[in-house]
Amino acid sequence: MGWRILQLTKPCKLSVKKKQLFYESDDIKTTIPIEDLSVVVLETGFVQLTGHVLAEFAANDVVLITCDASHLPSGTFFPFHDNSRYSEMAHIQVVASEPLKKRVWQSVVQQKILNQSAVLRAFGIENALSEIAKRVQSGDSDNREAHAAQLYWRLLFGDFTRRDDANIINKALNYGYAIVRGCVARNIVASGLLPCFGIHHDNQLNQFNLVDDMMEPLRPFVDFCVAKMDWTTCSDLAPELKNKLISILLCNANMNGEAISLLKCAEIMSASLAKVFRQKDCRLLSLPVFDPSFFDMGDFD
Repeated sequence: MGWRILQLTKPCKLSVKKKQLFYESDDIKTTIPIEDLSVVVLETGFVQLTGHVLAEFAANDVVLITCDASHLPSGTFFPFHDNSRYSEMAHIQVVASEPLKKRVWQSVVQQKILNQSAVLRAFGIENALSEIAKRVQSGDSDNREAHAAQLYWRLLFGDFTRRDDANIINKALNYGYAIVRGCVARNIVASGLLPCFGIHHDNQLNQFNLVDDMMEPLRPFVDFCVAKMDWTTCSDLAPELKNKLISILLCNANMNGEAISLLKCAEIMSASLAKVFRQKDCRLLSLPVFDPSFFDMGDFD
């Protein structure tokens, strides 16, 4: 899988020749090796591309994210892998026991809360979220995740609610989450898993229940970056701000003691979940840990 992220903000034409993506606009002509690409974001609706481009994106595991009239991510195109064991993995996933799924969800919620606690500490905010994480039960039966969220948002952003879609901070959070969601979706499918069958989310109208489950520990990374940015003079997401949010995928997490980009973390996490289902052992799950000493804060300072 590639490592480069391409954000297209003005009218252009994309084509493919000899495994190279040709980019052409009114003032720029350039080429990029398709194998280097990981994510392509269409910020504008005035991009011309062919079915050949989409086919090459799929063949090279490139995620294509489209945006709506408000320039917020609205759709995702990602490869549907021709995996010889895809049917086998699907059957294993579908018949997974409820106790196993509940233990996996417990681990996911615990790591999300621990990551939230670490984000707060990175800003010098003492908190009791790590204690809440210790009390998360199988399946999070008493909804410690929601309790932790109430404390977390108040401590991180003060007088703030996630239900205000007009708030610039919420716009930034939603944009970052959507980019991460597309990346996680690609890797869930690449691991042979069915994204519609979640371990906790079970909305029959949602094709990405499992994706929404597994991206939870990654959300605090987006939160941290958004909290580091100055929103006092912003009323909307300018292209340069969106570019910063997209680059979150290249920032590092602590993954099993190594500094690993979130792009790679999503791959490792998804592959480990497939192992959990195959071997019926939730201890095989690998989740990203937020650690400021691993995280490259660069553009977010």
